[in-house]
Amino acid sequence: MSRPRVVVLARPGAGRDRTEAAVQEAGAALVAVLDPCSVGVDALQSAAPDVVLVVLDPVIESALGSFDAVLADPALRVMFDDADVASKRDGWEAARWMRHLAAKLHGHADVLPVAPDPDAPQGLQQEMEALALQVAAMPSLKPAPLQAPDQGQGAVVISAGVGGPDAVRQILGGLPQDFSRAVLLHQRVAGGQYDKLVRQMQRATTLTVSLGQPGEVLVHGQVYVLPDLVDVQQSGDSLVLVATDGAARFAGLRAADTAMLLLSGADTALVDVALSLRLGGALVYGQAPDNCFDPATSKLLVARGGEARSLAEISRLLLQRWPA
Repeated sequence: MSRPRVVVLARPGAGRDRTEAAVQEAGAALVAVLDPCSVGVDALQSAAPDVVLVVLDPVIESALGSFDAVLADPALRVMFDDADVASKRDGWEAARWMRHLAAKLHGHADVLPVAPDPDAPQGLQQEMEALALQVAAMPSLKPAPLQAPDQGQGAVVISAGVGGPDAVRQILGGLPQDFSRAVLLHQRVAGGQYDKLVRQMQRATTLTVSLGQPGEVLVHGQVYVLPDLVDVQQSGDSLVLVATDGAARFAGLRAADTAMLLLSGADTALVDVALSLRLGGALVYGQAPDNCFDPATSKLLVARGGEARSLAEISRLLLQRWPA
């Protein structure tokens, strides 16, 4: 099998250097490293890549507009990373990222070993032991539902964290412009840079993406990035974003009209919420561990009776529930 041809789009710096090294260690052919601030689309096209890995920072985001037509080519795989995060990745975290990158570049599922290995790095053993303890410590699900009564409206909730942006882009990219539900993106962001996340996600979808604000009435076919301390509740016939003193728990959503997707790095505290919504008829899926950088929450969901599906299958099931 031939090695995938990869072009890295990034500005000079530690993030770019570490990304170059990760691509090479992952066994791909690094055919070009381009700064989109100083080269044009022709340079990217002439490299004839199979994959483009974009290392994002605010300057790169501004420069990507002229590359949009090429990056939108369905024959080209486009991946994104954050320059600041990439520059700080080292040790075990860098090794895990390289493994995840190799899985995505080569299209296989070998992201993390499925069980602790005595010869594995200490960080992996600790991670797997911690996951086992989390599963064992989870309380039994109480029959009383957390969600609102079966009245009012629902929404599509997407929760993600470390390793989640690419998965979120894939889900959003599969939704039509006239999608008939609002989408709430619960994405953990370092430093609370949610405006940056809004710009990144707008590139992935034809839906309007905005930063959700307390008091805002949800509109079908729009994506709302939820900052910290913002939740949702029913107000008459509408869903309204509200300020809260804790994490969002989505208790105001009508379960039978809701989907909750727990993607890579999602908050483990949402497993109870998701399973309770599922009891009321919601679509609830975790991201399948294949090509999932951080599958801990999906594994907890499955361990407690939920399901994990591929991103392609999740997209299909969403459109089956809410056809255009």
